[in-house]
Amino acid sequence: MDNKTGERHPNHERTPSNRSRGLRKNRIRFTEVVTMLRDKQKLQEQAPTVWDRSLFIFKRKNWIRRVATYITDSKFFEIFMILTIIANCIVLALEEHLPNNDENAMTQKLMKSEIFFLAIYFTEAVLKITSKGFFFGKGAYLKDNWNKLDLFVVVAGFVEYFMSNLINNVDLTLLRMARVFRALKLISGIPHMKLVATTILRSVSSLLPVLFLVNLSVLIFAILGMDYYMGAFNRACFESEQMFCNRERACRYEMADERPCQTDTDGSGYHCSGNTTCRRYWKGPNDGITSFNNIGLALLTVFQCLTMEGWTDVYYLANDAKGVWLNWLYFVPLVMFCAFFMMNLVLGILKGVFTREREKMQLEKEIAMNDGVMNKTAIRNYFQWINKGEKSIYEESRSEAEDAGKDCDPGMIRVLYLRRAVESKAFFWGSMACVAANTLIAATEHYNQPQWLTDTQCILEIFFVVLFGIEVLMRIIAQGYRQYFFSKMNVFDLLVLMASVVELIIRSGVGNHGLKCSVFRALRLLRVFEKTRYKRNIDILVQVMIDSKSSVLSLLFLLFLFLFLTAVIGMQLFGGRFNFIEGRPAAHFDTFPKAILTVFQIVTGEDWNSVMYNGIQAYGGIDGIGVSVALFFVVVVLFGNYTLLNVFFAIAVDSLAEAKDREDESMSKPQIDRREHGQNSVKSCITLKVACLNPDRSLFLLNKTNRFRMRVSKAVNHRHFETLVMACIVLSSITLAAEDPTTGQNSLRNQILYWVDLVFAVIFTLEMVLKIIDMGLLLHKGSYLRNGWNCMDCVIVVASLVSLSIRNPGVSSIKIFRILRVLRIFRTINKCPGLKSACVMFIKSIKSVGPLLFIYVLMQVIFAIMAVQLLQGKLFYCNDSTKLTRDQCRGQYIDYTKYQMGKLEVLDREWRRRDFHFDDVFEAMTTLFVITTGEGWPDIFDSAVSSAGVDQGPSQSEDKLIAIFFVVYIVIAPFFFLNVFIAMITVAFQSEDVNKKKRSGLTQRQENCILYVIRAEPDHSRFIPKDASWIRQKLWRVVISDRFENLILLLVVLNTICLGMEYEDQPPTYSTALWYSNLAFVIIFFVEAALKIFVLRKNYISDNWNKIDFVIVVGSIIDVVLDLLKIQGINFRVFRAARAAKILKKFTSLRFLLWSFYLSMKSLPYVFFLNILSFYVFAVLGMQMFGNIKLDEDTAITRYNNFGNILTSLLVLFRCATGENWQTVMLACSGSRPCEGDNSDTSCGSAFATLYFIVFICLSAFLMMNLFEAVIVNNFDYLHADPAHLGPQHLHAFTDMWHKYANFQDPMTLEVRHLKDFMKSMNPPLGFGNKCPRRQLHNNFMKMNLTLMRKEINGHETLYVNFVEVLFGLVRLALGLNTGEWKDNAYLRGIIEEQMKVEKTRLDLMIPETAAGIGLREYTCIQIWREALSKKKQQPADDNPMQKIIGFGKSIEKRISKGLRASKRNRAAASTTSSSDIETKL
Repeated sequence: MDNKTGERHPNHERTPSNRSRGLRKNRIRFTEVVTMLRDKQKLQEQAPTVWDRSLFIFKRKNWIRRVATYITDSKFFEIFMILTIIANCIVLALEEHLPNNDENAMTQKLMKSEIFFLAIYFTEAVLKITSKGFFFGKGAYLKDNWNKLDLFVVVAGFVEYFMSNLINNVDLTLLRMARVFRALKLISGIPHMKLVATTILRSVSSLLPVLFLVNLSVLIFAILGMDYYMGAFNRACFESEQMFCNRERACRYEMADERPCQTDTDGSGYHCSGNTTCRRYWKGPNDGITSFNNIGLALLTVFQCLTMEGWTDVYYLANDAKGVWLNWLYFVPLVMFCAFFMMNLVLGILKGVFTREREKMQLEKEIAMNDGVMNKTAIRNYFQWINKGEKSIYEESRSEAEDAGKDCDPGMIRVLYLRRAVESKAFFWGSMACVAANTLIAATEHYNQPQWLTDTQCILEIFFVVLFGIEVLMRIIAQGYRQYFFSKMNVFDLLVLMASVVELIIRSGVGNHGLKCSVFRALRLLRVFEKTRYKRNIDILVQVMIDSKSSVLSLLFLLFLFLFLTAVIGMQLFGGRFNFIEGRPAAHFDTFPKAILTVFQIVTGEDWNSVMYNGIQAYGGIDGIGVSVALFFVVVVLFGNYTLLNVFFAIAVDSLAEAKDREDESMSKPQIDRREHGQNSVKSCITLKVACLNPDRSLFLLNKTNRFRMRVSKAVNHRHFETLVMACIVLSSITLAAEDPTTGQNSLRNQILYWVDLVFAVIFTLEMVLKIIDMGLLLHKGSYLRNGWNCMDCVIVVASLVSLSIRNPGVSSIKIFRILRVLRIFRTINKCPGLKSACVMFIKSIKSVGPLLFIYVLMQVIFAIMAVQLLQGKLFYCNDSTKLTRDQCRGQYIDYTKYQMGKLEVLDREWRRRDFHFDDVFEAMTTLFVITTGEGWPDIFDSAVSSAGVDQGPSQSEDKLIAIFFVVYIVIAPFFFLNVFIAMITVAFQSEDVNKKKRSGLTQRQENCILYVIRAEPDHSRFIPKDASWIRQKLWRVVISDRFENLILLLVVLNTICLGMEYEDQPPTYSTALWYSNLAFVIIFFVEAALKIFVLRKNYISDNWNKIDFVIVVGSIIDVVLDLLKIQGINFRVFRAARAAKILKKFTSLRFLLWSFYLSMKSLPYVFFLNILSFYVFAVLGMQMFGNIKLDEDTAITRYNNFGNILTSLLVLFRCATGENWQTVMLACSGSRPCEGDNSDTSCGSAFATLYFIVFICLSAFLMMNLFEAVIVNNFDYLHADPAHLGPQHLHAFTDMWHKYANFQDPMTLEVRHLKDFMKSMNPPLGFGNKCPRRQLHNNFMKMNLTLMRKEINGHETLYVNFVEVLFGLVRLALGLNTGEWKDNAYLRGIIEEQMKVEKTRLDLMIPETAAGIGLREYTCIQIWREALSKKKQQPADDNPMQKIIGFGKSIEKRISKGLRASKRNRAAASTTSSSDIETKL
């Protein structure tokens, strides 16, 4: 071993003697360590300290402490405590809460049992404290967080017990809630549950910047809402003459309608009619909860809109109060920015944290899993070998029998014949056909079907059961029972067959109605994919389901635990309190089953705001402490909906990515080559076949040299031709959107649009004819109809001509051709390359989810058939709630709820069916699809669970089987399948993005870092010229100081607090004080901006944050001036709320979040535009199909929600895309609806409304909107990336440190002598760090090899480097872009120039085309030589080992000086110094 270098000598070998000597030495050292530890232990036993005594009393060998340790360490004790916790949870769940804190006998008995559980918990705590000690010492009781939770539960239990016995009439709700947290200890016993729980806990730190940004956004929108809508929701229509007096003789006018009104008669809001007047006496909607009257209610309302639940109700209330024109500019950005973008960041964070935690667990299990996989593979290969062997025996025996004419064993021959038949393709497709036929026959069952159909279904069911039984017997005989039961699908078939037999026996004895278990056999249809090209995708999906099984089950258990905890807490808070004048709502907390269903409804986000309203009212409303209990619902929504349910997405994305990576690795290169060769051969064959056609003549008439065809071709291929066509497409699309569907075709507006549309039809027809003349029609390669986009153009042109030629409104088919015109806008996709690539990516996403869609449809069919079996004919009701059967629902009744002006309304009884029911498979699938979207499922669930029987109304009892059915479906479809669906889109998008980066060679991280370098600039505000006046210099030191920035930040926070202190009906003096405080802040921020402009001059606008500050200051000044002049109608108060955005400037992590948002926006334009195109198409289709439906406030087609024009149609579709009660809009647009205007006798709407809305939800809400999530997750990978890998989040440190070392006269330059200190000031992975060794520093400088330029500063020449060049050099070094093929500067320069928009001057700074002047490599060599020279002077000449280096350094110095002289003569000339030779010699 070399003592100086620490390297092993190459001739040194480890002999056996050396090895034994080393082992002996290690053994001696180990013995010494053991002896020292034993001596230390003896000394501790001989002289025990306070730390070794439990509770300062019990020593380690004390018998009491040893007994306590033995008990607590026992597995039986742990099992006993877990069983005790479960029993305590059951006791808590059995309690029933009655109004006014009443208790029944069972609840009283359960309350008495609490002392026993408390005694057990106290005993456990005493034993553990005695065993481990209380606080002092390692492993003490309070050193474990779970023990802290246990102690808190015990202490809270004793306090609650003694206070309840000693003090009467005291509210102990908070203390009772502490008992439920004991159930959390169940998490620590299950590994996969610990993984999921750890994922959630570890993600909290990563979520903090996102949560802060979300809270800031909510605060800004809340302040904006207060400025615009404060007090607007408290005006309603009151009777002008009648007064109403209460018991306290406080009289007020009687309210005529509970909706806001607008006092401005010229406005477009809701105006009072008749003898009513718009007055300021109403408390507000939802008893004043939904309002912007103070900051608390405004934050709650904005948070409700952020969850996309009930936001349209608030939007329509704002339309009533303020008019319909500008409110969407507030609510649509609120939903899009906060709900679609901000909250989706949680998905990316949870995905990354779960991946990291899963990889840790996988390392521990890798060996065991590999063994299991090897065993399964060996067994599978063994059975395949047996099959091949038996086939060969069969072939040999048959050939021998035929040749020799001898008889073989007849049993053996029959078995082999049977095996051959079972494994044949005919048998496979025959069994698949039988499964499909069985499923279709089961799907034909419906409500009120004829008897012959019932008998036929019964006979066929028995037939298929017998048939599948024969199939099972044939497979068992042919394959043997071992091989048969090895396949899980065979086991599944056998279980389904046995369940079907049992079901037939039960149905023959009990009745015809029951749950058809045989429908599960439809899952066998998945085997069809084994014969298609989608087999790989199905294998990946199956592997994902298998891999994520344990994690999903653990998450479900954790979700159930969370539901249990929140349900019990809800029972303690709201039990017995949801009793109002209108009655008890369906969602309440009186019993545990209802409480857990209510919490489950809140977690899913469906109508959670209504439950919150009831909870606030239960505690006195907004006038009491009711608003404080809203925190419970907000926490449940945030943790349950946005955290726990998003873990499903994280699990799905992680499992899909892992399965896809494994599949990609398994595909060998020869297979890919063979596949490509096969595709090429197929293409060549097709080319040969097409080549036989003659492409020289177009339409068999015009050859290539024809003068007319040549002129047409020149016109078609002209660069302005496509521009003209694009303009015509856009204008024609505008004319389609401008049509008025509420008026007839004879109206003046529609007449003008008809002739305009006719002109465009002629233009597009002329375009098509010209292209056909130029390209040919069909028969040869490259002809017009060989292109799919041209085919779509042809169909649209023909449809336009047909629709314009037939103007008879009585022709029903004409509307189909009119509808096809809307597809004209899709022609813009072919004209725009970026939009076309986005469309291709969208189509690939659809292809990737194709197999999953088939599985989902199959599951829908299965659950729909089961639902028809359970609920057909049961979802009926009578409008008179006192009548419960069809026979009783006859005659008339008095409706007391319709009391108006002292009159009672007499109505006819009607036996009605629910809007969503299960009377046939199609309606059942529609209803289940609505449940999948998460909308309206509580109402469907309540009506189904309360069903009593066929042709019977709802009952008070609840069917537990139906409740279990719905819960299982919700877990499978919305929770699992929908998240896997989104995950597959995300993985497909990421794969497409990775493939694109592979073509360029750059990864996403590398591209983001290079983009940051391209846009990076030094902070010019940190620099000031030397010739500046002393006043500017002093003010500059003040302005750039951290104290000044902190002071401004404090003032921004105080300003935000003042903005949030406003409230409705505040005193005039209070309003005046707030106005003057706002004026003071405006003056302060104006002075700040003025100081910075005076000091920084032109450098002020170089900072984007200064630009934002300047705009905010100017807007605030205009706002103050308008207030002083009392000018109404122009509102600049948005700039008041925008001041809060200045907080982002101080925090680097938040600034980088915004920069990542910019990257997302950069990736989204074409996806966003594609989404707009789909919205436009469906909006125009909706106008054509549903535009003339009569407006009715009792339905979803109202004044603000209709298809009457393009704007309202887009808003309706945006509402449906957010999932806001889209099913009610679908019902309101179905057929047989009254028409608007004079055509009231005819029926409007469409029977295709269901298909229209389902297709729109699938395309827009599930596909298009989820592409936004995919982009966001893809651009925010840095939030969970390894901090050791360089990412864009590290590059801000460069600009923050640059100003400390850069040249003040030129901020873009840095003297090379400061480069070393500058590199050490930044930590890795960007910088080198303070502890970077000198040799490593020099090596890094050699690899960077920056270009050093000469500049005259203060009378002498100095070497310096450029800002862009240094930053890119560090990025290139950290990302490995200086090795391999990236070492070629020309190659890297070409990639950056092709992929990114970068100016040539900046690109020359990043990667110079020619090496001008001296490089950093030569400069580093001379520095090494100078250091060696200084060491030579410090040491004697004989002992100096660096003579050769010094001699070589002198030659380097001569070459460098020569290069400097050459650079001085001609800057553009290349240096004569050969850096590669120097590096080789070094």
